[in-house]
Amino acid sequence: MAIKETYYSQARKSKTPAFVHQERCWPQLDKYSPCEAACPLQMDVPGYVIAIAEGNVKKSLAIIRETNPLPSVCGRVCHHPCETDCNRKVVDAPIAIEALKQYAVDWAQEERPQPVPMTKMAKVAIIGSGPAGLTAAHDLVRKGYGVSIFESTLVAGGILTSSIPDFILSKESVQKDIDYIKALGVQIHTGVTVGRDISVEALRINGFRAILMAVGFQKSALLKIPGADLPGITPALDYLKEAKRGFMRPYTGRVWVIGGGAVAMDCARTALRNGAFEVHLACLESRENMPAFAWEIEAAEREGVRIHCGLSPQEFTTKTGGRVSGICFKRVASTSLDGDGRISWTYAEGTGCEMAIETDAIIVAIGQQADREKLPDEFKLNRRGAVAINAGTGETGMPGVFAAGDVAGNGRTVSESMAAGRKAAVSIDQYISGQPITARNDNHGVIYVEPEDVPGYFVRRDRWEVPQLLTRQAVKTTREVTLGYAPWQAVEEARRCLNCRMCANCVFERGQLCYETAMRLL
Repeated sequence: MAIKETYYSQARKSKTPAFVHQERCWPQLDKYSPCEAACPLQMDVPGYVIAIAEGNVKKSLAIIRETNPLPSVCGRVCHHPCETDCNRKVVDAPIAIEALKQYAVDWAQEERPQPVPMTKMAKVAIIGSGPAGLTAAHDLVRKGYGVSIFESTLVAGGILTSSIPDFILSKESVQKDIDYIKALGVQIHTGVTVGRDISVEALRINGFRAILMAVGFQKSALLKIPGADLPGITPALDYLKEAKRGFMRPYTGRVWVIGGGAVAMDCARTALRNGAFEVHLACLESRENMPAFAWEIEAAEREGVRIHCGLSPQEFTTKTGGRVSGICFKRVASTSLDGDGRISWTYAEGTGCEMAIETDAIIVAIGQQADREKLPDEFKLNRRGAVAINAGTGETGMPGVFAAGDVAGNGRTVSESMAAGRKAAVSIDQYISGQPITARNDNHGVIYVEPEDVPGYFVRRDRWEVPQLLTRQAVKTTREVTLGYAPWQAVEEARRCLNCRMCANCVFERGQLCYETAMRLL
């Protein structure tokens, strides 16, 4: 009877409902599914996916909001490492977790939340309203703190609203998440630059016990080669910001984008929509080592961007002595990254290793950096252009001052910036409460499913690909390319979830018996 007693004792302790075999299942509360472990925010992915499978989209969004304050954003621009690690891949293909998140936030009928009562006397100031700042503000206001965000631009959202193209992330989607956070009680002051309009010391005098520096990298890195200052050469972020504001003059000729990351892909796809006849992209790296994610590269190529790997620009040239008209390249033999993530390369030798091309415009997208003019003088930057912090806690070395996101060097993606903001919020709470500031250690195990563990009765089911605009339509509009699931498609895709955190006890773990089998042996 030991098996039956163990089952009932664990089932009584569990607060998570059983989904697969009703009362005959219980969750492994001490372990994560791979999707949870891979998520920078440790979202309850199985919980919200199964809720969609049940047809309960409102419940799904409620589960998402427990850990994710920007679900509209993350449903569109998250780099979804959860899908890379999804156990379903050993059966056929990973669950479309990001698309299901977008479905939940787009289709759930959600009421605006009530303001959270301020139960603690301390106030927190957050400088910057990007993903890190918004996440920290969300977490701290829910703990009962008074939270004020100071944003130097006139629109909150940081890079989410200033630079990510509308065809990827619409302004309305970002605003939906910001409005939710503001409804909780977070105050957002736009058009205020800390260090120019108000000093860090003035924030302290005004009663802010802790300060979080969460500004993004809003300035493009520039190439230092001959001709870099010629007219017709535009820094990537300047280009994207103009496009986002709708102030851009059409490009009608051939455009070359220099760079191989996500921003470069955004620029190339934007140039197509801005009337360019041809768009080419040149990067140092090989195709396999490009910093952009595979789906970003594929989206750009699908729309007509021509990608040229292993090229290093040597000089920008002009025929008339005015506007740029050409680029001289050298072929790259190999690239490597140092411990700080900085790239170095070697050139190929021999005939054909140099080339010159003609162009009508150039966009430089080789990286971003902090805008020193928008940072308070108190903050010193390291050689990478980031504020030096304790990686585990976000402390800067200045009492009560923390940093997170791009400016702290831990904001490579939106969800990673959010996780950094959450980590800093935990440290700020510890600091104000007088507790030791310590990094949280997550010792959860992870339930991995190996191909040999998959039962023979599991049926292969194709992944529902997310509906998108046709390419010929997509390149003619700035509306979102990804249309999202219809309800029936979302339910069908969610039903592919193995819910491995729940049923790994009885199906996948070697050496353990399925509960039904165990009952037959009693």
